[in-house]
Amino acid sequence: MLRLAPLLLVSTLLAACTQGPPQGSTPYAPSAAMLQVLTERQAMHAKEPADLELSEARDVPSLVDAAHAIPNVVGLPAPTIEVSQFNQPTASGAAGPLSARLYRPALAKNTPAIIFFPGGTWASGSLDTADDTARQLAARTGWVVVTVRTRLAPEATFPAEHDDAMAAYQWARSKLRSWGADPTRVVLGGEGPGANLALSTALLARDSAAAGRPVPLPDYLLLVTPWAGTATGTPSMSENHDFPPLTRTTIRWSQNLYAPDNLRDPRIDLAARQDFAQMPPTLMVLAEIDPLRSSAEGLAARMTAAGVPVETRLYRGATYDFFGLGAKVPEAATAEEDAARAMKAHFVRNEVPVLRGPVRRPVSRSRARR
Repeated sequence: MLRLAPLLLVSTLLAACTQGPPQGSTPYAPSAAMLQVLTERQAMHAKEPADLELSEARDVPSLVDAAHAIPNVVGLPAPTIEVSQFNQPTASGAAGPLSARLYRPALAKNTPAIIFFPGGTWASGSLDTADDTARQLAARTGWVVVTVRTRLAPEATFPAEHDDAMAAYQWARSKLRSWGADPTRVVLGGEGPGANLALSTALLARDSAAAGRPVPLPDYLLLVTPWAGTATGTPSMSENHDFPPLTRTTIRWSQNLYAPDNLRDPRIDLAARQDFAQMPPTLMVLAEIDPLRSSAEGLAARMTAAGVPVETRLYRGATYDFFGLGAKVPEAATAEEDAARAMKAHFVRNEVPVLRGPVRRPVSRSRARR
C-alpha cells in the first residue's frame, strides 16, 4: 500500500501528458515543470479572455489555479507557505477603498517592507492569484509584505489604476510602522501590469516635489515580467503571440479596455520614456516565453542609460505569470530566491558603515590614566 501513492502520481503525470501540449507556438521549450502546469491549465478548459464575457474572462484559470490543482488530482493537499500574521486591511485608493492583504513573518520587527501590485492584465487579476507570490517573498526575506488590488478596467479606465497605485503606495507607507516595518527601507514592486504601476508610481513620487506634494521615493524596485509598453509588434510578441497564458489577443483586449485612447501616454507606455534619472536600484525578472519580454528589455536598457542600477535576470523555460510558482516550478523557486537575495543584499550594503582613514585601537582605562 505504501507504494500506491508514487505509482498513482506517475500514472497521473502520464495521463496529463496524453492531453497534449498547450495550444499555441513558441520557439522556446518550456521546462518540464512549467509544461506540466501549462498542460493542467489547458485541461481546466482555460479559454481566451477576449472571447468571453467580462465576468467569465476574470474566472479563466490562472497558472496558480493549475499549480494548486496538480497535487489535488492524487488526493494530496496543495502546499502552503505559512506566515505568522495574515490579515486583510482596507487600503485607500484614489476614489475609495481598495482590497489589500498583509503578510507578516514570525519575528518580523523593524524589517524592510515590500509593497506589491498583483499581475494578470489591466482587466483581470486578483489578490488570490498574488497570494503565493506574497507568501514566497515574505518567507524568503522575513519581511513584511503588503499587496493591493487597484480597480480594474473597464469599470475603471485610464488613468484610474495608476491613480489608485499612487494613493495605495502612500497609504501603505503611512501604515508601515504599525505593521512592524521600517518606512526608511521600502521595496515597491509588482508583476505584469502591477510592475508598470510600481515604476509609474516611483516616477510620480520623484516628480511630486516639483508639484509641491512631495512623496518619498521607494528604496528599491522589483519589476516582475513588467508590462513595460503597449507595442504589440516586438520580437518577443511575434515569437510568443499565441502561447499561453498571455497572448497578443489578450494583451490587445486588455489594453483596449483600460486605455483605448491613451496607449501612448508615458504613464502606461513606459518603454518609450527616457526620463528615468533618480530611480532607485531595480531588479527586473523576465521570463523567456513572454510576449512582453522585448519591451521589458528595452525598458531596462533605457533605465540603465539614465544611470539607474538595473539588474536583469532572464529565466529560460518559464512563461509569463511563472513567479510565485516556486512550490511546483524550479525556475520560479530560483527566481523567488534570487529576488530575495538581491533585495537583502541591497539593504545590507547600504547598512554596512564605510570606515575611512586609519583604524585606531581603543585606549584602555589603565593606559589612559598614566
